[in-house]
Amino acid sequence: MSVVRIRLHDQSTFSPKTPVGQPIGEPIAMTRTAEHIPLEGCDAVTGFWECSPGQFRRQVVGAEYSYIVSGEGTFTPDNGEAIQFKPGDALFFEANSHGTWDIREAVLKTYLIFE
Repeated sequence: MSVVRIRLHDQSTFSPKTPVGQPIGEPIAMTRTAEHIPLEGCDAVTGFWECSPGQFRRQVVGAEYSYIVSGEGTFTPDNGEAIQFKPGDALFFEANSHGTWDIREAVLKTYLIFE
């Protein structure tokens, strides 16, 4: 068994900020990633994701596990109830989960996405 550790050494490892793909209103949330690493033999990727405040549609197709390091907001699945999150919460999205993110305070999370 191999072990993969991801560590956020500093802010310099983040990609440039880019606007979310499907924003809803203003402000337009900006995202960036760091340590985005493909996991061999798992068809998965892991890393860190940061997002500024704003509302937008979720566009990740694969199943995803996320751990909220900082920030807060809600995710509202299509035809579902809003799920609030804050630091220390873990979220799991089944493949093809659709809905709306509402980031109220800049979020930093770790993620594991199954492709």
